Amino acid sequence: MKRASWIMVVATVVLSSLAAAEWPQFRGPNSSGIGDGKPPVEFGPSQNVLWKTAVGSGLSSPIIAKGRVFLTEFDRATKQLATLCIDQRTGKILWRRPVAPPEIEKVHEISSPAAPTPATDGERVYVYFGSYGLVSYDLDGKVLWERRLPLPQNIYGAVASPIVAGDLVVLNHQGKEAYLLGVNHRDGKTVWKTDRSQFQYGWSTPVYWRHDGIDEIVVLGGDFGPNQRLMAYNLADGAERWWVAGLPPCGKSTPVIGGGMVFLAAPDIIMDVEAEKRNPERAAQIYANNASRVMAIRPGGKGEVNQTHVAWSEHKGTPGVPSPLYYNGRLYTVQNGGIVFSRVAKTGELVYSGRMGALGYYYSSPVAADNKIYFASEEGVVIVLDGGEELKVLARNKLDGQILATPAIVDGKIYVRTEDHLYAFGR
Repeated sequence: MKRASWIMVVATVVLSSLAAAEWPQFRGPNSSGIGDGKPPVEFGPSQNVLWKTAVGSGLSSPIIAKGRVFLTEFDRATKQLATLCIDQRTGKILWRRPVAPPEIEKVHEISSPAAPTPATDGERVYVYFGSYGLVSYDLDGKVLWERRLPLPQNIYGAVASPIVAGDLVVLNHQGKEAYLLGVNHRDGKTVWKTDRSQFQYGWSTPVYWRHDGIDEIVVLGGDFGPNQRLMAYNLADGAERWWVAGLPPCGKSTPVIGGGMVFLAAPDIIMDVEAEKRNPERAAQIYANNASRVMAIRPGGKGEVNQTHVAWSEHKGTPGVPSPLYYNGRLYTVQNGGIVFSRVAKTGELVYSGRMGALGYYYSSPVAADNKIYFASEEGVVIVLDGGEELKVLARNKLDGQILATPAIVDGKIYVRTEDHLYAFGR
């Protein structure tokens, strides 16, 4: 009996280690942004490169499972969308599976019809294209099922990624027909569908949150109207459970779970890039007076929880697009211009803020491993910060292309998608 128990413990540890060495969805395990191992601090086109693979255009972030890397592409010439599978060890393309929608959705000039990140449960890969719908493949690229969905008619394009939660694939379908959809992961059939018509233009990827024996899906609203919400839904049937009301419009980032709380960043209206450049003083004035918030919410609420379960709320340090990062008891956010904010996650107390020395816009969300935090700028610079009490830049790594996707960190290696390539860096 003792021997059997010991074997069970060893097996559990091994399986846990294998599970940790994967990056199954947008921002990795449950959108945490936290990887494992000791990824390199310094890297670039000619430094610490394990492999470099040319990929088509797209903004989806790489996911990793069972020794394979998955992402999506858009071929502007043929108007085809495709799912791509790459060998994690060598960078060799194993398969590419295209779909040809009758119409391509309209997207923002910096976005792409291949923006949502795939998700995987280690047996299947689930892909969403706003122009097509949901598609499930096995790891060898065989189509298991499809769910054709209507064009989202979202003015900036669909970017929210599907997630796997229990036996469900959950999707935040955005646009004029807005809803939260839960489908069976085996056959794609609808388990529940919840109306979200007051959040037509949200771009937030759902997050799974288990607390007090309750399974919830948390989604940030993001229409252009006032009184947006962070909403929590029951995983089993999609019913609304609680919400934080009165948030500003334009919610783009994905909430993050940590320390028994959920953290969100809700930016106010962000000026167009060219308008900012033409009138930076006006832009600064707008941003100084807007209603942006970084917030922490405690579990256990029902209905509106603004007065009962908001642990803290701060204005400064709200990112426009990147999601917050919870790491080692700290909450990190990044603003355009390369301005980082580090807070005590439990209280919101500011630990430090300052410039990281890499200007430009930030769309990629921060990730972390080995007490180091990685921030990627649109201009292709990956900044590495020490995870300590002071703002300490360890490296600024310039790649040979723009970065809008979020990197993945698995087993001491960091995978970075630029506009034309996917890099694997390691020591």
